Amino acid sequence: MTNTAVNTLQGEQLIPIAEAADDFGGVAIPLRTVRHYIYNGFQGIKLETVNINGRYTSKEAIQRFIERKQNPQRAPEKPKRKRLTQTEVNAGLKRHGIVKRLV
Repeated sequence: MTNTAVNTLQGEQLIPIAEAADDFGGVAIPLRTVRHYIYNGFQGIKLETVNINGRYTSKEAIQRFIERKQNPQRAPEKPKRKRLTQTEVNAGLKRHGIVKRLV
C-alpha cells in the first residue's frame, strides 16, 4: 500500500477484494486474478488497494485500472546495468586506495 493509493482511494466507497472479484467492471473474475492485479499488476499497471484489517479496493479504482489496462502507456525501458568482472572490481578498489594488495 502506498500513500498515493491511500490518497486516491480516500473518499471512495471501499469494497473487499472478494466482492470486487464478483463484479470486476460488470464481469465476475476469479479472486486469484484480482490478487494478481494487486500484487503483480498487468503490464506494469496495478490495481489500487488499501490494507485496513483486510485488503480493500473501490469501484472507482477498478474502473481506473480497466481504463489504464485498455490504454496502456509504455513506460520507458530501464537501462541495463553492466555487471563488473572481479578484475574490474579489484582495479577499482586499488584505484581508490581501499585495498593496496590483493591476494
